[in-house]
Amino acid sequence: MWKTDELGIGVMVRFGVPPEESFRRLHSFGLRNCQFAGVPDSYLYGEEGRRNTLELKKRMEREKIASCSVFCSFPDQDWKRGRETVGLTPPASRAERIARACRTADWAKEMEIEQIAIHVGYLPEDPESGNYKSFIRTMRAFTQFLEANGQCLAYETGQEPLDLLIRIMTEIGTANQRINFDPANLLYYNNNDPMEFVEALSDRIVHIHCKDAVRPQPGCEFGHETRLGEGGTNFRELFRRLYAKGYRGPLTIEREIGAGEELDRDIRHAIRLLEELKNECRSR
Repeated sequence: MWKTDELGIGVMVRFGVPPEESFRRLHSFGLRNCQFAGVPDSYLYGEEGRRNTLELKKRMEREKIASCSVFCSFPDQDWKRGRETVGLTPPASRAERIARACRTADWAKEMEIEQIAIHVGYLPEDPESGNYKSFIRTMRAFTQFLEANGQCLAYETGQEPLDLLIRIMTEIGTANQRINFDPANLLYYNNNDPMEFVEALSDRIVHIHCKDAVRPQPGCEFGHETRLGEGGTNFRELFRRLYAKGYRGPLTIEREIGAGEELDRDIRHAIRLLEELKNECRSR
């Protein structure tokens, strides 16, 4: 399989449209790197899954497409009720979702992909609670499963305060825990300043979602997304700091608005900004 370029710019490829359409669109932006998101049952299970996966691998080879990461998502997540429904933290759905995450990881291994990114959800905070203890046990077993596959778990940032995430990772204890750094989510969920994550966890960041946002207005629970470089993440300085600390991993553009001319304009804007930053940093 083709490998992701150093500081390779890409976009997320979701399976709501056929991969061939996503790859044509990727090429239209002059890109060859991507992060897969939300692999469906029609790729994960049974004879249909085997056929579709084989065809996907062949198409990626023909079109020289590279993916170093799979973003694992789950059915029935309701982002308006995130604490009850998102990720691996809700106890009622944890076992079922861990099973799906393990199958997704095995699929990723077939695709020679080593990063499994997940919105783990709102982390339990009370270390004496049964939910906290069972979550730690489950996540330790899951990360050990990934370790045996030669893979890492990349926590998508956003819902987890920095100090709590560090405590959870430390208690789980496995060496293959990493960060899928999304600075916009930290503002969207009104969490830590993104630079705090860079300073504390830069050695664990293996993937960047190139996205921007502003914090919530007074009385609002969530912030809102902007074009890259036009929100409150201070993205240019984040990039320079991460580069100075040695980051050379993927740069995946994520813009969560509907398909259309605005989305395409914003992606092209993000590509120009990222190329400028890469050239600036490399010329120093």
